[in-house]
Amino acid sequence: MYYAATQQISAARHIARSAQRQIKMKTGMRINMVLYSPEADAQTPEEMLRIIAIALGMNPDAYKLKTRERHIVELRFIAAVLLRRNFPKMTLHQIATLFGGQDHTSVMSAVARANDLIYTGDPRFVKKYNTALQSVNLWLKNAA
Repeated sequence: MYYAATQQISAARHIARSAQRQIKMKTGMRINMVLYSPEADAQTPEEMLRIIAIALGMNPDAYKLKTRERHIVELRFIAAVLLRRNFPKMTLHQIATLFGGQDHTSVMSAVARANDLIYTGDPRFVKKYNTALQSVNLWLKNAA
């Protein structure tokens, strides 16, 4: 049983690396992929939000603040992207609820804006995003 699971993980990593190389060759874009086991029920969106906030040196209650301060908005941008990636069954409305009852279109906008900032290579935002991504990946790895 353990051997079969190890083979599956190895195969998944091989496929992910191959996909990353092909995307880089064809588009010039570098992407990061997270291998996530759907059986990992110990992880919750709320816990992920806490991990992201702590990684960025912020209070986890900051998501619900009704402010447009850049550092708070960017925190929500990053969290929205990572929630969409790691909890694909969550609806936009559910994510908006985690952000203090915002509208689902705010989450759509946050994901689009975050992807734009990553694509254009905004160094400050990309640094924050990579810091949060590393913390989330470590959290997912340790919880598995």
